[in-house]
Amino acid sequence: MKGRLKFFYVALICLPALLITVAGGWFVVGWTPRAAHGEVVRIGREYRERAEELMEKPEAAGYAGSKKKGWVQRGKIGGVPWGYAVEGERATVWVSTGDKECRAVETAALKPFPYAPVVYAGSAVIAAALAWLSALASLWFLRFVRERDDFLAATAHDLTTPLVGMRLMIGRDDAEAKRLNERMLLIVNNIKDFLRRGGRRRPPQPVRFDLSAACREAYRLFAADYEDSYGGAVDFNTPAAYVFADEVMTMQILWNLFGNALKYAAPYGAVRVAAFSDGAAASVSFADEGGGMTPVQMRRAFDRYYRAKTALQSGKGGFGIGLCTARDFARAMGGDVTVRPNRPKGCVFTLTLPAADSEASEAEDNEQ
Repeated sequence: MKGRLKFFYVALICLPALLITVAGGWFVVGWTPRAAHGEVVRIGREYRERAEELMEKPEAAGYAGSKKKGWVQRGKIGGVPWGYAVEGERATVWVSTGDKECRAVETAALKPFPYAPVVYAGSAVIAAALAWLSALASLWFLRFVRERDDFLAATAHDLTTPLVGMRLMIGRDDAEAKRLNERMLLIVNNIKDFLRRGGRRRPPQPVRFDLSAACREAYRLFAADYEDSYGGAVDFNTPAAYVFADEVMTMQILWNLFGNALKYAAPYGAVRVAAFSDGAAASVSFADEGGGMTPVQMRRAFDRYYRAKTALQSGKGGFGIGLCTARDFARAMGGDVTVRPNRPKGCVFTLTLPAADSEASEAEDNEQ
């Protein structure tokens, strides 16, 4: 993965923490002064209650005489001035009894709750925790990307060597095996290109070719297994259907569809492969008589890493990425891979690709 793309994903990982920090900071800055002011109001209200008690019970006064310096008036109760003064841990509440006379009582000083330091300190701790979690998530992501790229690079390197050796051993006598070997080398080169392009697949390189011929060629990779295990349980009805698409990507899609049919459907009966074209698009369908899929399973069939419960119970290998990759390739070429129920049982997987220009197809066929 390229540096800019890594930076983008790291920024995306850190974005929630940043948004929470900004929103929390805005809340703290706006709310804390109001909370502190509310404490001042609460304390003033409690001192006022003490002053009201002093007015109701003058005998409770501990002092009667002239108002002392620093005893600031805080308001009036029924027209009578009152106030309080705080000195250290003690507070004096007074009420006026004349022009400069008053009575007063001492009480423990009321302490406001320290909202500002508590909230600011707590916010700082939460922000630090979010930053730490974001850093851990970013480091995990970068490590995952590095390990993924290392794995793909090692896989591509390890596959290239035996494939090149196979190409030399095949020689010129077996054209079919040599062609298959060349296709597999192209796929390995695509993995290398995936790494060079920073984790992005190469764009499709469309050419004109016969989808039916590609389908039959893809089947040859599995033909021996079909014939040995199921007596050739594939029925082809594939007239020529020319498409304009990436041939290597199309072969990978067809290999995935044949592989699924071999693992899950062929034991139940024939797999019928049919090709057809409507002028704008050409399609090839794989209709089987297997156990079928529920509507929910069909909706999720192309989800990455999804495997139906029946597939898991079958003990067949796989990671649930084949159909997802097949559909991604098809859509990148302007086509699609879909699934629908077969009748009376089973499923029908259909690959659809843009059809090649019919006039150009006829002209090329005449030249050949």
